[in-house]
Amino acid sequence: MLTASMDYVYAVDVDQWAAGTYGNSEIKTPNIDKLAKEGVKFDNAFCNTPVCSASRTSYLTGRLPSQHGVHDWIAGGNGCGQNPPIFYSREETTYTDVLAEHGYVCGISGKYHLGDQQQPQHSFSHWFVHQSGGGNYNNPPMVRDGQCVHPDGYISDIITTDAIEFISDTTKTGKPFYASVHFTAPHAPYTGSDGKADSMHPKEIVDQYSNCNFSFLPQEQMNRYANYTGGLTRECLGNRQCLLGYYAAVTAMDNNIGRLLSTLDQLNIAHETLVVFASDHGFNAGQHGLWGKGNAVYPLNMFDTSLKIPLIFRHLGVLESHVQQSNVQVIDIAPTLLDYVANLTFPKKINIAGRSFKDTILQKTNVQSPVYGEYGQTRSIRMNDTKLVTRLTGQTEVFDLSKDPKESKNAVNDPAYWAKRTVLENNMREWFSFVEDPMLSGWSLPVTGTGQLESIVYNRTGHTTKPLFNPVYNNHEITSS
Repeated sequence: MLTASMDYVYAVDVDQWAAGTYGNSEIKTPNIDKLAKEGVKFDNAFCNTPVCSASRTSYLTGRLPSQHGVHDWIAGGNGCGQNPPIFYSREETTYTDVLAEHGYVCGISGKYHLGDQQQPQHSFSHWFVHQSGGGNYNNPPMVRDGQCVHPDGYISDIITTDAIEFISDTTKTGKPFYASVHFTAPHAPYTGSDGKADSMHPKEIVDQYSNCNFSFLPQEQMNRYANYTGGLTRECLGNRQCLLGYYAAVTAMDNNIGRLLSTLDQLNIAHETLVVFASDHGFNAGQHGLWGKGNAVYPLNMFDTSLKIPLIFRHLGVLESHVQQSNVQVIDIAPTLLDYVANLTFPKKINIAGRSFKDTILQKTNVQSPVYGEYGQTRSIRMNDTKLVTRLTGQTEVFDLSKDPKESKNAVNDPAYWAKRTVLENNMREWFSFVEDPMLSGWSLPVTGTGQLESIVYNRTGHTTKPLFNPVYNNHEITSS
């Protein structure tokens, strides 16, 4: 049996294009690139829901939003005086619960954003988290020992220092540890109140990009449906300061990943520790004329730039370095981590949607299984080189990714794809009918991308009549351009 400690490094709003190892020659990410060189890099890793809180719950549980009930980013119930706290995933079993039950010491440093941030949850004995999901990078709003605090400094540095202390202290006990290092980077804001990147992010890092022309991120014409979320796209599309801020936030995070890796070396535990790097979802930074993720337009989008994530597993001396072409999803990560580090599984009574890909990375096999997505009343399936996106409101998209990798042409009306569309529709319908809980299904909920206000589980017990989600701002249709 393989037993290892785990260092899970988790970013926000990072698509694969935001790392040198995935082909971006402009951005400086030497430590992420080092992880990829020494580990297993996945070229086809996808989130199931392109928004933070929903995806984070799926990471922890191996279950879809239509199983766990978190369908959007958490706007209500974060605590710290913002609103009454709500523990959204109270009914769920997470992989950290299973690890702790089997002797792991679990700690989290950084973004959690699943509600009631003042209360340690899911067997984390070390709890240092952001009060919500994002915000000012300097003197950030955090929670330590149940208290709402604003520590001095830059948030990526603060998170890393805390994680290093947790790893160092736990290593002395001789117990296996699980360290969640959850950066808020590179989530907005990218600039300070003066509109300058170096007012928000370290000037010495911003200055590294002073001669960068950002040719890797062409700023496409504003998507005419971006008025829905509007703010970020209107602020950042074609704005060099936003590009500087985004790249600087990534590089500052990468510097801190280097600090974490150095700590493992100094403690002589690098070969005993599985290091995982991932993001909660992808991000558009000019692609499709958008700045944002799945909720950058309405109805919500399922572009690859919103769904694709970087994913790297490094375990020195155990995992042979290679590039994986297998399709993997966020829901697969929880069962994989349990299986990999200690041959553990979730309790059999739980309907886990994901599957372990431990054998895939150990045996270097290639598995091209379907990839499923859902964001409220928008669902998607990807099989081979074809993607289908369906919506309850009727807007359907078909993309031939072999011919149209940038998803610029909707082939839904092309007879050449009608047979494939039928196969995809049937597959998706059957799969969701098998895994979803009808009482929690996003297909029947008014998920708008503007934030979830209440726990669906709690709401349906009759304890509250509060609305579940913020309303849509403007009822725009999506565009494929």
